[in-house]
Amino acid sequence: MVSAPAMASMSTGGPKPSRAQCKEFLQRGLAVMSSKATRDILQDPAILKPGEKLKEMQRAGWEPIGFDADIGCAALEGIAADDPEMGETKTEFLFMSMSVYLRSLEDRRPRKLENTKKMPRDTMFEFFDACNVRMQTPDFQQTLVKFVQEQRQAPGQKIIDAQRAMLETLGFEADHGCQSLSNCQKDFPDDKELHMKFQQWAMIATNTGNQIANMVMKMSMSPEHLARVEKARESISKMSMSEQSDLVTRMQKKWETFSKLPPKDQEAYMEKQTEEQKDELIKIQVIVTHARMQQQQMMMRKQVEMQQGGGGGPMAGGGADGSTVSKPSQQQMM
Repeated sequence: MVSAPAMASMSTGGPKPSRAQCKEFLQRGLAVMSSKATRDILQDPAILKPGEKLKEMQRAGWEPIGFDADIGCAALEGIAADDPEMGETKTEFLFMSMSVYLRSLEDRRPRKLENTKKMPRDTMFEFFDACNVRMQTPDFQQTLVKFVQEQRQAPGQKIIDAQRAMLETLGFEADHGCQSLSNCQKDFPDDKELHMKFQQWAMIATNTGNQIANMVMKMSMSPEHLARVEKARESISKMSMSEQSDLVTRMQKKWETFSKLPPKDQEAYMEKQTEEQKDELIKIQVIVTHARMQQQQMMMRKQVEMQQGGGGGPMAGGGADGSTVSKPSQQQMM
């Protein structure tokens, strides 16, 4: 999980496992995580932090191979990036860790949702960690890709829906859970660790939305169109707001026609335009997309400000500044 200590923490002295032994550890771990016994352990109510318990079970896998857990984890981190077989196995291990952790939360879902009591600090931490893990799972990212492709907009609302669903997985009615999160500053005024987790959660959600929206946009563009977009961005950077507004007004009818078409029909429509009209339509596309992203960024700022000031219920969505989320590292589960 995001809150877990790095695999390479503590002791790194002594003999190190070979590549074959690292592979054995990963394969043993995959078998343990996929077992019914592990699922039963993680859904036990006596286990207060299933993510930490899963990490403990993973690290225990080094002992049968004859290595200290910290030394073994450090060796895994040191495996060369140009080893595709091990890289694939490590990735499989990571994503199964995420899946098993999230499944354990579903297995522990309370029958009745809380709608009056304040959310405990530990539940807030679990919520932030669970959301951060959810953002990085392949199935959820594919859901976001599909949403952007079909709706032709940033996936902020889809991310917010997932966050609200996670609150209910953890036993809090969504609206009440949002209100509890918004009161975080008031209820825990000196808890810098908790406030930092809130900020990290908001950043990961926003960056994930940006990453997916930008990726889908680039995937849908031909190299020629992508070059035109870059040229349009450079041109727009030199235009005043008044000039941008005049361009949008002048091309409004063509833009409305273009924007309502499905992607394939947009390509055909664009081909019928003059070179100048193509450039102007792409400029408007860049201007409109940027304006939408700024609106979402403003919403994101307001949500964070609400949390800091104890206002209404916050939820963090995507699409703001074009930044990207880095690949998940193994320290997130182990």
